[in-house]
Amino acid sequence: MSLVIAAGGTGGHVFPALAVASVWRAHWPQAPIYWVGVRGGREEKWVSTAGWPFYSVPVRGWQPKAFFRNLTLFYKLPRAMFFTHRLLSSLRPKVLFTTGGYPGLLPGIWGIVHKVPVVVLELNAHAGRTTRWLSRWASCVYGAFPHTQGLLPSVRYAWVGVPVRFRPSDKVRYSAEEAKKKLGFAPESPLILVLGGSQGSSALNQAVASCVSAWVEAGASLLWQVGGGRSDMALPAVVRQEPFIEDMVAAYTAADVVVSRAGGSTLGELAWWGKAAVLVPSPHVAEDHQRKNAAYWAQHNAALVVEETDNRALCEAVLSLLRREELRKQYGQAALQLARPDAAETLAQVLYQLAYDLS
Repeated sequence: MSLVIAAGGTGGHVFPALAVASVWRAHWPQAPIYWVGVRGGREEKWVSTAGWPFYSVPVRGWQPKAFFRNLTLFYKLPRAMFFTHRLLSSLRPKVLFTTGGYPGLLPGIWGIVHKVPVVVLELNAHAGRTTRWLSRWASCVYGAFPHTQGLLPSVRYAWVGVPVRFRPSDKVRYSAEEAKKKLGFAPESPLILVLGGSQGSSALNQAVASCVSAWVEAGASLLWQVGGGRSDMALPAVVRQEPFIEDMVAAYTAADVVVSRAGGSTLGELAWWGKAAVLVPSPHVAEDHQRKNAAYWAQHNAALVVEETDNRALCEAVLSLLRREELRKQYGQAALQLARPDAAETLAQVLYQLAYDLS
């Protein structure tokens, strides 16, 4: 009685699925999980480290600004479909779970054609293409927001929230001072955590670079996830860049202010931790979903939101939170109200019931 998870591409698609898989394994260790993703992607390392079998499908996503490159999809797609069919026919899953994105499309289609229950988790306020294409025939679409734009009224939809990769015990693993010391920062200084997503963001990095001196002058330290490339600028000793932050428990615990993109998965983590944040939504994503995500948070007074081209507004927004502890607490509490801590448990139970036809 197996579960197949089809998720990959970015941490935003992978980490929520890992959270659901962890709950499944804790409850039903005898029921295997198989993971389908993209070879060479970061998910291969994350999934293998977690101990689940990883299978790659030779597929890649549509590139909006690469017309000629996209033409190759027309001859690569049949091969990928055949490979997916052969793989999943051998795994014989009883239920299939995907967080959307291009790695989830072909496995989702296979599940629908072979009458295997398909559950989709949409993490953004506007459904992506894979979610929209699968939603008509999926058993259910679960969402990170109370309402998700872009879905037909007939689609079975339920609000579940964002499954996060943390446990309640993580909130008490360190004190804020202990976490700062572990990360190599002075415990008495406020810490700004900068997150551009698991792959980083060059535009956000440039905006942050323009603000570093002002933030440091205000007495802050900076832990900065930059993705693939480091800045060429000379950085003060209290600023540290990392391609990818491994110990996110320490990072979130230590952070007084978070500067972040507005992907659905990251917002779910900010809510779970109850962190004061300045959101800088990317204007270059499909369906402009990050701005829509950020707008929902702004409507609930759960974060400050600035455009990535407005460096001055970014500097001032962070400084306003650094200077006013009460304001940080206010935004942190509002963010906490948006959390759905039982999301991973709920989805694991749904998947198990579908696998065993208990619904």
